[in-house]
Amino acid sequence: MNKTILLTGASGGIGLNLIKPLSDAGYDLALHYHEKIEPLAEKLDEVKPKTKVACFKADLSVEADVITLFNGIKDFCGGVDIVINNAGISFSSMSWKMKLEDWMHTLNTNLTTAFLTTKHALPYMREHEWGRIINVSSVVAQTGVAGASAYAASKSALYGFTKSVAKEVANKNITINTLSYGYMDAGMIDTLTPEMRDYTLAQIPMKKFGPVENIASTLLLLASEESNYITGQNIPINGGLA
Repeated sequence: MNKTILLTGASGGIGLNLIKPLSDAGYDLALHYHEKIEPLAEKLDEVKPKTKVACFKADLSVEADVITLFNGIKDFCGGVDIVINNAGISFSSMSWKMKLEDWMHTLNTNLTTAFLTTKHALPYMREHEWGRIINVSSVVAQTGVAGASAYAASKSALYGFTKSVAKEVANKNITINTLSYGYMDAGMIDTLTPEMRDYTLAQIPMKKFGPVENIASTLLLLASEESNYITGQNIPINGGLA
């Protein structure tokens, strides 16, 4: 029986580019989206003939929604073997100008969501004594960026969360790792102005934005049986930026 991946934030720029590689690798897919399903339509047409796939709408910062999501996945395929916590937002404001609600919204979206999906995935994984959880962080957590204190705080906190949970579940053959993206050629990079893109590119030692294919290949490694001794780690994909 195929293993099932829950990919959160599947309708975003990075998420959309991960669907086909995960499908090609033979996984069944539970694709999460928050508001708009339309961006997923074309990708679903590409993978449906060969992949068991379903889409689920949820606000992952609300536990009731997460419970409903996991109940839906249970009906769909039995349970989640692999969670890729890809959902997240970017937010920019100088710390002394930031509203508390914007700070909390960023932490809830980037950190609390990963806690809730992990919390509700682990009972099934513990019962079956196998599981993989991959939390998506950012190079910004290591380098810092002016105006990104809330984003950096949420993404760096993911690593502490990962380290602790790894120790809790290692005896059940469950691994949990953090994958820290640099500036990739899809996703949040599209929100930068041309001037900011040029500035960012100049800071990267490899002088190019990262190919999304690098993310997919690393995710597939971390999701595999061959990665069973890699846990509690932060794995950067950033072209030498940090």
